[in-house]
Amino acid sequence: MASFDTLIKAGTVVDGTGAAPYTADIAFKDGRIAAIGRDLGAAHETVDADGLVVAPGWVDIHTHYDGQAIWDPVLPASLRHGVTTLMMGNCGVGFAPAAPERHDWLIELMEGVEDIPGVALRAGLPWNWESFPQYMDVLDATPRSFDIATQLSHGALRAYVMGQRGADNENATADDIGRMAMLTREAMDAGAFGFSSSRTAVHVALDGRPVPGTYAADDELVAIAKAVRGSGRGLVEIVLAGVAGEDVAGLDREMAMLRRVAEQSGAPVMFLMVQQLGDSQQWRRQLAACEDAAKAGLKIIPQVAGRPVSILFCFEGEHPWKFMPSYQEIANLPFAERYARLRDPAFKARLLSEQDPNEQGFSLLYKNPSIWDFTYPAGSPINYTPDPANSIAKIARRENRSPWEVAYDLLLADNGQAFLMYALTGYADGNTEAVQTMVRHPLTVLGLSDAGAHVRFIADYGVHSYMLSHYARDAHKDDPRHMPLEFVVKRLTLDNAQVYGMPDRGRLAPGLRADVNLIDLANLKTGQPRMVYDLPAQQARLDQTVSGYVGTWVKGTAVQRNGVDTGARPGRLVRSR
Repeated sequence: MASFDTLIKAGTVVDGTGAAPYTADIAFKDGRIAAIGRDLGAAHETVDADGLVVAPGWVDIHTHYDGQAIWDPVLPASLRHGVTTLMMGNCGVGFAPAAPERHDWLIELMEGVEDIPGVALRAGLPWNWESFPQYMDVLDATPRSFDIATQLSHGALRAYVMGQRGADNENATADDIGRMAMLTREAMDAGAFGFSSSRTAVHVALDGRPVPGTYAADDELVAIAKAVRGSGRGLVEIVLAGVAGEDVAGLDREMAMLRRVAEQSGAPVMFLMVQQLGDSQQWRRQLAACEDAAKAGLKIIPQVAGRPVSILFCFEGEHPWKFMPSYQEIANLPFAERYARLRDPAFKARLLSEQDPNEQGFSLLYKNPSIWDFTYPAGSPINYTPDPANSIAKIARRENRSPWEVAYDLLLADNGQAFLMYALTGYADGNTEAVQTMVRHPLTVLGLSDAGAHVRFIADYGVHSYMLSHYARDAHKDDPRHMPLEFVVKRLTLDNAQVYGMPDRGRLAPGLRADVNLIDLANLKTGQPRMVYDLPAQQARLDQTVSGYVGTWVKGTAVQRNGVDTGARPGRLVRSR
């Protein structure tokens, strides 16, 4: 008689604790890890894992599936890359609480900040909730491929409590602050894992207005943080002013604000830390401030990326000519027809002669000549660490052409499917030394996948797979880039589970959830992104496949095998406790 449901046999176990890999069998029973060892007995299913890595499922703490999770129980982009638990509600934007008259406004806020098509959100959201607990109940009602969790967002909360005054970023009154604190505690008691806010000037709604809370005073942030702390769990995430390079000098003032909030509330405070193009060493000062806070017993936690955050330009998605008058004439044509027009020399000459009429968002980015110093031919597969000598600016100088023309011609390759990569953060020095240092630091946690967001020009949700292949497998142990496999796995699993207070996952041990990845590390390979049209209303997103994940189990049930969804839905909404 079988003692176990599943037995993964003779795999290389990387258990998530940072301990050295070892060979063992792992047995599942009733959704939990029942035993780890050798000769454990019989099972209903035995999986031969000889030569394969057995690791905990990835815990992704920075996603924006707040809308998509309502209509999509699979979330395939994250599923195929081995995620078994993810966190939503980041960056101060979300869909609850939601007054009925604020539905369109919340959609436009999310579209403006996270670049999720409003058409898809309008088609996919039923709006069968108002309060945050009701929103969580709606999420909880759907069986899923894997577990999701969420935080309360400042933008939705402020607009709900203050109406248009909140949307306009007016100062909150004492009554406003009291009600926001009350609703924060309500959300925490319902199972939220924290609260998120954004202060960066690049996070704006479609109409150009900043996210509600961008200019929130200390007393507002402290009161909300106290409500989080009063629940006995959770943290506060704040995206700092200057994180996108809009005010690098202001980041020092923002770090002082974080310390005040942490001191006065007692709550753990997390922020996004990246290497800026404008000041490539500023992150070091941020780390020093966190170290100083830690000496005082405060938790200020930098959330960092595992590789350069990269914007992918292509003619089918985001590109520098998107708002030019001539391009607007062809923007709604089928892509094959658009491509034919783009190849026409006369059309090309006309388009290259035009100026973008807009003065916000990406339009401002494209008007900055330095963009071409950090933009590269992406290659196939994408090279996330390109040679600085091959920037568009340097190619243009060698060929005595304008960088705009060089970029245009490169994007025409591969029948218009080629990509350029703009290294937005983490590559200011032409290498990833800053990223590696951040990832290795004991105070940081790994996040910033942005899964579900920026769907037409960022595909960083595959960062988990990239870290395994790039740092742990391909970089020789004597290479400065090398990170031991057990270290990378711990970063992707236990560290993230612990920072959000999820003690039942993130490592492999008897009694814990059987959330497991089985990986053919030698053949782990991320594919070339492509545009697919599977969002509601046939809206587009960048899809990046991966090979090498032999299987993923959630609560002891296989949810994907060799990249194919099994149809099993053991996942649910996770509530804090």
